[in-house]
Order: sequence, then structure tokens, then C-alpha cells
Amino acid sequence: MNKSSYVALMVVAGLGFGGTLCSSYGVEGSDQLIVEANKSISTAEASIGEARSAIENAKQLLATIPSDSEMMGEVTEMLADVKDNWSLALEALNGAKESASKIPTASSSEIAGDYKLLATVNAGVALSGAEVVKTGISFIEAVAGNKVEALDIIRSAMQDSLAASSQVQFNYERVKSLITQKYSK
Repeated sequence: MNKSSYVALMVVAGLGFGGTLCSSYGVEGSDQLIVEANKSISTAEASIGEARSAIENAKQLLATIPSDSEMMGEVTEMLADVKDNWSLALEALNGAKESASKIPTASSSEIAGDYKLLATVNAGVALSGAEVVKTGISFIEAVAGNKVEALDIIRSAMQDSLAASSQVQFNYERVKSLITQKYSK
């Protein structure tokens, strides 16, 4: 296979995996690391897309909830959690993409593996943040639809989602700290 055919194949493969398009000349095995990182990123992107749709739907639903509703305080709390986790999810997704983009240019397979790990844990933070958003929006949908019987279940699910998101963020911070310590010696 000549060089131009190889480059064309890499472009198609990069686009096919929906991810970071880079040239990889250096580290052996970086192609597999990129595929794995992009798989995590694609999952997070799908969940963020669903969360984005839910947010758009919630904007319309909020207008149907009377401002003097006894549920408005709780809706406001849910919206605060939704807002925080939405920002976190978007930031983490960008971090995942940035880490994945560095895999092919890493100077060693160990560094490439660490970038893949950072991409994966960042994608996990993005995914968990998006799940919190979707759960919070389901609460707003239930309030707007006057589905009072579902509220306790959604409250419980929201607490579980927030706890899981917190744990995923803790794990990310721990991984990031361990990798930083590894290279600061």
C-alpha cells in the first residue's frame, strides 16, 4: 500500500470512528487506543445529545408550570443541578476530545495510554453529567404533566444520579492526580 492510500485509509477510519482525526506515525498501538477513547467519547456524545433535546423540551414545559406552584422551589433546585451538570458534561467532553487528540503524538506508548485513560475518564464524567441532566428534566416533565405519583421515584433517581456523578468526578480527579504525580517526579 502506498503512502497516499494509507493516509486516505486513516482519514476514512478517523471519520468512521467519529473522532479525532490525527496522523499516527510514532507510538505503536496508538490506533487501538484512539478507537477505545473514541468509543467512550461517542457514548458520552450520544447521551449529551439526548440531554440537549431534553433541555429544549424542558424550556417549553417550564412555561406550563404556574409560577406560584408549590413545586416551583423544587423545580428550581432541580434546574440548578441540571445547569451545573450540563456545564460539567460539556467541559468534560471537550477534555475527553482533547486528551484523545494527543494519543497519536505521544512520545511513548505509556504516555499514549495515559492520554487514553484521561479521555475515557473525562468521557465518563460527561456521560454521568448528562444522565443527571436527563433525570432532572424528567422531574420537570412530571411536574408539568401533573404526574405526582412519579415525583418520589424521580427524586430518588436524581439522588442516585448525583451520587454516581460525584463518584465518577472523584475517580476522574484521582486518575488525573495519579498521572500528574507520575510525570512530576
